[in-house]
Amino acid sequence: MIRSLIVSHTVNFEEGDFLVGRNFPQEKLEQAIADGDSMWMDFLDPSPEEITWLEQHLKLHPSVVSDLRAEDRRPALLVYPGYIFLSLFQPHLSLNRIQGREVHCIIGDNIFVTLRSAHATAVDEAYDRVVQNLSPWKQGVAYFLYLTTQYVTDAYYPLLDRISNQLNYLEEKLMANGMDKQARKPVYAIKQQLIHLRQMVAPQREVLSNVIGEERLSRNSETRDLFRHLYERLLRIYDVIDAQRDLATNVLDMMDSQESNKVVEALNRLTLFSMIFLPMTFFATFFELNIAEPSEPAVLPISGNALLFIILSLMVSSTVVMVVVLRRRGLL
Repeated sequence: MIRSLIVSHTVNFEEGDFLVGRNFPQEKLEQAIADGDSMWMDFLDPSPEEITWLEQHLKLHPSVVSDLRAEDRRPALLVYPGYIFLSLFQPHLSLNRIQGREVHCIIGDNIFVTLRSAHATAVDEAYDRVVQNLSPWKQGVAYFLYLTTQYVTDAYYPLLDRISNQLNYLEEKLMANGMDKQARKPVYAIKQQLIHLRQMVAPQREVLSNVIGEERLSRNSETRDLFRHLYERLLRIYDVIDAQRDLATNVLDMMDSQESNKVVEALNRLTLFSMIFLPMTFFATFFELNIAEPSEPAVLPISGNALLFIILSLMVSSTVVMVVVLRRRGLL
């Protein structure tokens, strides 16, 4: 599907209002390209035939055509004599995983072309803004690229806010209720999301840095400042991603600390339990010792029942004493 916005080359943008043609068939698009009209062509889920048509009429380099047909490429900026090829990535959350939706841009003297999937909704927002307002046409097709890049950049913020809220919720839950057995899985999923975002933002940041230095895109200081502003926003996004990664690492450290504390508490309970029963064990085993065998059997002045009662009393009293001592020292 091809959407298009076209303004005739005979229009003087400084004079005021002008007409914008929309959604021309391919035959009229070919004529508009030949006449040098200003236009924005937006290809949604372009077919191989549409890419071939674009290659023929814009005289695209084979490497550009290869990038247009491929998927999951890195953001890139390629400069050719008649046009500039630019790739951006819009983040998209699908099944709890971050995926990059490619937005390919071709910028000529009067032509701006976007090729992307229907899921790359940032282009729709930029396109609608150009439809509703005539002022972008007065600033040239480089401003179309700025709008597209701006909305692609803005798409990172909702995802980062969502990740931040998830991490804060997990952190508060750990502080309030302790660690859940399944708590690690969402944290690891968040770390993977942040890694994918970082892999998209880092090369895109370098692309914008090159755009600032490209004279055909930054012909004046005003346009250059616009792209510089986007570059600074990407730097802040990159810093936020690193901060969220640190927060995710801190949450995992909290989980490890809680696990260690639970193990220590279990060992302490076992140690206290053994200390309480240690005197009982001592008295129970002391009277079973056969240290020496006398020549004549020893006769105790008390009965066996009385001796059993004394041993049991010693065992119980020693246990009570151990419990009282441990409580006074705050161990129980």
